[in-house]
Amino acid sequence: MRAALKQLGYVDTHHMMSVFENPLESQFWVEAYDAKYFGKGKPFGREKWDQLLGHCQAVCDLPSAAFVPELVAAYPNAKVILTPRSPDSWHKSCMDTIVSPRLNSSRLTTLLRSLDPSPPLDPRLMQRMFDGVFGGRDRFITHGKQTYQKMLDEVRDLVPQERLLEYQMGEGWGRLCEFLGEDVPDTCFPRVNETGDFHERIKVMKRLAMGRIAKRVGWWVGVVVAPVVVGVAWWAYGGEL
Repeated sequence: MRAALKQLGYVDTHHMMSVFENPLESQFWVEAYDAKYFGKGKPFGREKWDQLLGHCQAVCDLPSAAFVPELVAAYPNAKVILTPRSPDSWHKSCMDTIVSPRLNSSRLTTLLRSLDPSPPLDPRLMQRMFDGVFGGRDRFITHGKQTYQKMLDEVRDLVPQERLLEYQMGEGWGRLCEFLGEDVPDTCFPRVNETGDFHERIKVMKRLAMGRIAKRVGWWVGVVVAPVVVGVAWWAYGGEL
């Protein structure tokens, strides 16, 4: 959906990948999750959401999907597009991406925290998402499908019918453009391999992280130390660089 919205002119559409692309915003999301799910700090209102998402024309996917009531209250005139999938399909996609051991191995997380000055994703945010929304990573594995269905039902109950479009990916441009008041493009509806694209992006970010780690040790010890650090980084990233 992000690719389709961007093609319609909603160039800055926030998505989980946006957090990977701009790791510094992770802190704001951690604060938002802490306030909503763990009673730490003040829940976000319009001012804080503007600070975090005010530059965006649209939002989709986690982490923002956990804040539907808050975002609907902050932006009462916004239109909402619900793209339901079968819980089985959605759960498998998550298991292949954000829950994948390739992303969440303990040795990777440890290295990012200790050596990389700008990790591609703040591990605290992933922890808050799983603990807050799903009750923990283990419970996501066993009960994530039920939680996903509740999230879909929450949107249906919360958003007025005139501002809600239930859209199945693969329908094409017609109903989507009509709902948004946009002209139908003369190009095909984008089809994105989200799982494959996710892992390709992760590989790129790992390579960039290795560069940051090598730079951090300093050029003056680079001859001896940098190869060791880079070698450790390669091991920690699972040899997938």
